Amino acid sequence: MSLEPDGGVRPKFGVVVSLLELEDGSSRIIIDDVRSSEPQRKTSWAFDCFVTHKRLDSKALDAMALPRDDYQGLGEMVIARLLALNGRVAP
Repeated sequence: MSLEPDGGVRPKFGVVVSLLELEDGSSRIIIDDVRSSEPQRKTSWAFDCFVTHKRLDSKALDAMALPRDDYQGLGEMVIARLLALNGRVAP
């Protein structure tokens, strides 16, 4: 994949994906919607809405050895949220 120059423009809404290590040895991937009042590269994103979370085995996660379905599902969720936030999905 080749990278194109970044013009610095950003949308008003985005998605944050974070990783939380839990006390029981599992990890949680958390997906939140965020928003920005300034659509530019240097912006501050503010929490807008909790979307979902998924608990995963930390050892498998650290080894990048999750089942393909887990990687695919997380990727699909991120793309679906971005499309929805930008009004690009049919009702």
